[in-house]
Amino acid sequence: MTDVAVEGFRRTHLAVVATAAVALGLLAFAADSVAGVVGQVLIALTSSGFAWGLAAFVAGRSAATAKRAVGGATALLVLATLLYYLLVLIISRRWSGGTLEDGTSADLLGLRSVAIMTALWLTGSLVGGTILGKLGHIVRVGKASTSALAAGAVCGLLSGEGWQAVMLAPPWQLLTVPDPHQAEFFRGVAIGELIKIVLPIVVLAWVAAVHRLWRTWPMLLTAAISSGALSAALWYLLYAAAHRI
Repeated sequence: MTDVAVEGFRRTHLAVVATAAVALGLLAFAADSVAGVVGQVLIALTSSGFAWGLAAFVAGRSAATAKRAVGGATALLVLATLLYYLLVLIISRRWSGGTLEDGTSADLLGLRSVAIMTALWLTGSLVGGTILGKLGHIVRVGKASTSALAAGAVCGLLSGEGWQAVMLAPPWQLLTVPDPHQAEFFRGVAIGELIKIVLPIVVLAWVAAVHRLWRTWPMLLTAAISSGALSAALWYLLYAAAHRI
């Protein structure tokens, strides 16, 4: 491949990453304003660990080198995070309004919360982009056994948030909420949980089919289960830390 072709491929990859980042940030922000079951489904599809992790994985898988895979996946998540919180700060302004018990404005606390959450998710973007971008590249260029381990790990990482949610609030309990005013919301939450578990398995099946990894299914399964358990534990700790801030 000539230097001109390589440079053209690099620029195309960067443009795709930037476009995906803008789309991801906009869709995640828009999903927050949709209520009911549809809103919960949209959040699962656009504003979840699965959705953002999948974007990072695809960015890494499409890169020509390991360095560009990590850089592209990380840049995508960082740009999407910055755009999302910029929209929250300027447009939705969920952080503003209200007063504290002593009569002072709550705006400063709201801005502090936005700043902390931005820093938290930027840190997650750096870590997640590095890991998923690298795994995406390994899936594409590695040997069958190595690709299988990477693909299984990706499936587990993408489904971890869903497993964590299922352990805390099983869908079968959410679907039987007696209060009609809350039933629709919890029904949407249950569907969102299932989406975040089922779709990573669909992604794994797609990757296994494209890269012909079915012969290594024990490795796929082992990597998916172990990484899924680890991911669920990390998501639990992350949410626990966020609630204490």
